[in-house]
Amino acid sequence: MPRTKKIVLFLLILLLARAAGLAEPTLESLGRPCRAFNVLAGRDVVDPAGNEWLVLANTNELTGCELVFIDFLNNTGKVFRAPAGQGAWALQQVGDKLVVGTYYDGQFIVFDLKEMKFIKSAGFPGEKYIWSLAQGSDGRLYGGSYPGAKLGAFDLSNLTVENCGAPAAPDLYLRNVSATPDGRIVCRFGMQNPVTMVFDPKTRRFSAAPRSIESVDTGVSWNGLFLSGNGAYSMPNFAPVDPPPFPAPLKEKGEWKVDDYASTNDLLFIRQGASIYRFAKGDKDLTLITDQDLHARLIAGSSKGDALFVRGPEYFVVQPGQKEIKPRAIPVEPSPRATHFLRADSDGRLWGGPMFGQTLFWLDVATKQFQNTSVICNSGGEVYDVAFLDGKVYAVSYSGGDIVEFDPAQPWDQLANKNPRTIAHLADRGYIRPVGGIVVGPNKKLYSGWMAKYGTYGGAVAITDPADGKTELIENPIGQQAISGLDADDAQLYIGTSLGANGLDNKDGEPPHFGVIELATRKVVKDDPFPGATEVNRIFYDRASKRVYLNAGGRHTCYIPATKEFVTSFAAKAPLATSRSVDGAGDGHLIYASGKSVLSLDLTTGNAWPIADAPAKVENVATDGKGNVFVSCGAEIYRIPLRNE
Repeated sequence: MPRTKKIVLFLLILLLARAAGLAEPTLESLGRPCRAFNVLAGRDVVDPAGNEWLVLANTNELTGCELVFIDFLNNTGKVFRAPAGQGAWALQQVGDKLVVGTYYDGQFIVFDLKEMKFIKSAGFPGEKYIWSLAQGSDGRLYGGSYPGAKLGAFDLSNLTVENCGAPAAPDLYLRNVSATPDGRIVCRFGMQNPVTMVFDPKTRRFSAAPRSIESVDTGVSWNGLFLSGNGAYSMPNFAPVDPPPFPAPLKEKGEWKVDDYASTNDLLFIRQGASIYRFAKGDKDLTLITDQDLHARLIAGSSKGDALFVRGPEYFVVQPGQKEIKPRAIPVEPSPRATHFLRADSDGRLWGGPMFGQTLFWLDVATKQFQNTSVICNSGGEVYDVAFLDGKVYAVSYSGGDIVEFDPAQPWDQLANKNPRTIAHLADRGYIRPVGGIVVGPNKKLYSGWMAKYGTYGGAVAITDPADGKTELIENPIGQQAISGLDADDAQLYIGTSLGANGLDNKDGEPPHFGVIELATRKVVKDDPFPGATEVNRIFYDRASKRVYLNAGGRHTCYIPATKEFVTSFAAKAPLATSRSVDGAGDGHLIYASGKSVLSLDLTTGNAWPIADAPAKVENVATDGKGNVFVSCGAEIYRIPLRNE
C-alpha cells in the first residue's frame, strides 16, 4: 500500500478509535535538544575577596535569566539563576553588588558579590525591558526602557524605582543611557523620531543635547571627558576636544572609534577595522590587542590587561599581540531552551534553533542524539526558519537579514565564512527580520519573506540563487507591509502580509493581505485584504489537493489557484490554530495545533480531527513525509508515530 494511503488510513482508524473510546497514540519524547547560550551583557568583575570573574548575563526563556561566572584563569564556571527575567541587556557593578536589568518583565535585580547570591529586586511598572544602565551624580542607577521609552532611576539603598519621564513620545525605545563625568545621563531615544537628550539628576530635568552630540547613541566617561565614536567632549558643555588627549590610530588605516561598552574610566579600547587597541592613563602609545577579526563582542579588559570577548557559546581571553587565538567553550552546561522553529529533513533529522542565540541544533530521530552549533553568522539575533536543498541547510536569520548555507557533512569553519557561509546579507538593503520564513521553489531557488529595518514599515520577498547568493528583492508587493508567510508552486508565489514592524506600533488604518505573485512576470495577480486580523500567515501549498492554506487571526482559510477563489466557510468548525507553524506531507492534509491538541485538517472538505494531545501547549509542528508528526512544547520535542509502526 502506498505510504500516503497508509497515512490517510491511519488517521481514519484513529478517528474511529477515538469515537470508540480506545487509547490515543503515545507521544514519544525525543528529548530537549535546544541548548544554546545567548549572552547579551557581560563585565569583568572583581569580588570583595579579590577573585576576578568574567560575568555573563545569559538568556533562558524557560528557566529564567542567569549569571554565568567564569574563572577565566582556570576555565571553570558557576551559574546563578535570577529570580526574575528571561534575559538581560543591562549589567553593572556598583561596589560589592551587581545590578541586572531584565526583560520581559523590566526588573532591576541585585546580586550580592559577598554572599554570591541574588538578594533583592524592584520592577519598573509598565515596562518590559531595561536596556542599559548608567550611574548618575546622585548615586542612583539609571536605566532606559521599552515600550514606554522612559528613564528609570533605581535606588539601591531602598530598592525604589522612580519614573523620570518619557520626553520623546511617540518613541517606544530608550535603549542607550550613558553617564557623563559630572554624573548626567545622555539618553538616546528611538525608533520613530530618534533624538538624544541629557538628564540632570540634580534638577531632575531633561534638556536637548547640544549640537556637538545630537546624533550620539552611546558613550563613556574617561578621565574627565565624554567619549563617543571618534569624538571627545569636555564638560559641562560637551565642547569638542580635537585632537583627543590620547594617541589616535593612523588615519591611513581607516576610521576608528572608541568601544564604549568595554571601555572604562581607567582603560580605553579603540577599534579600527579588525584591529583593537588598548590605552591606559600613563601610557605613551596605543597597545595593539589583536588585528584578527574574531567577530566577537569585546566585553572588557582584565586586571592583567587581557581583552575578554564573547561569541555565542564561546569566549576568548586575548593577550596583547597574541597570534594564535583559540575560542574556549563557556565552561558550564547550558540549560534546555524552547525551540523557535522546527523542521524535518529527508535524512531522519529534526532541525531547530533558539529564540535569540544565532545557533542551530539537529536531532537524529532514530538515536535521539543531538548537536548544537556555534553561531552561524556574524550578526546578533536568531534563526527564524530553514529549508533543505541538495543535502544542505539554508537558514534565514535576524538581525542582519542573513541567508546562510550550511553543509552538515563538511567541517565547520564559520569564521572564514566557508561553512556555514552567509550567501546574502539583506540588512544593507533594508530588511532584517525573516518573519515569512524560507522555502525552496521553482528552479531550486530560495524564497524568503522579510520585515523591514527598525523604524520602517514594509517588507520584501527575497529570491536567492543558492549557487552564487545573487538575491532579487520584490519590495512591498502589497503596500508597505511585512511578508509574514509564503509558499510556492511551480508558477506562483503565495504570500501573506503583516501590520507589524520593527520598533513601531502595528500599522493603523489598513488590513493585512493575501496575495499571489506570478513568478514569470514578478507581478501581483491577486490581492485580497483580511479586515480584523493583524497578519495573514502560516501559508502552505498542498500539491495533492492543489490548494493553498492560509491563516488570519487563527482562522483557517483555503484558496484554490485553479479557480482563483476562496472556499466559503472553510473549516468553520475546526478549532483555531495556535501553533506558530503548520506543516503537511503533500497528501491533502494539514497538520496544526490548537492549544495542546494536534489536529489534521482535510484541505478538500475542511474537516479536522485530533491526532493526539500533547502534555503542554504545542508551539511548532513538523512532518517528515513518512507519516511522522513532530511537535515542540517548550524545550521538549515529541514524535507522534504511525499506529502500525
